[in-house]
Amino acid sequence: MPVKTTLLLKEEVYERLIKKAGRRRLSSAVNEILEKELFKPKRSMFGVDPWLTTEGLRDEDEPHEQ
Repeated sequence: MPVKTTLLLKEEVYERLIKKAGRRRLSSAVNEILEKELFKPKRSMFGVDPWLTTEGLRDEDEPHEQ
């Protein structure tokens, strides 16, 4: 459920939001920006090194080497 609130914005920020989203989409633009910042996905270390891939990973259904 949406909640009404009052935000005090710097004049430069307000003008930039109006240019980007327009007066009628101001709430949507602010919500999108806040969601991106507040709900960032957790970063994983997987894939950091180019040589590290999923290729050649052992499947648990296959028998293990002894």
